[in-house]
Amino acid sequence: MEFTEQEKAVLKTLIKKEQEEIKKEGEKLMIVNSPFLSLVSRLQSKDLEFMRDVKLYQNFLEQLLRRL
Repeated sequence: MEFTEQEKAVLKTLIKKEQEEIKKEGEKLMIVNSPFLSLVSRLQSKDLEFMRDVKLYQNFLEQLLRRL
């Protein structure tokens, strides 16, 4: 799936906003494995690793941002 430049710009903005929120909330942030994400992880036959830890989630967002 290819994203348009407009879609990439929106995704980058959302990721940066999420990163700012993580920095602001720090350890108070709670990552919850929602039913939707549970379904996605079952389809991929493994757990979403970033759901286990805030630091892993930060790393996931950084890598995603680089790919865009």
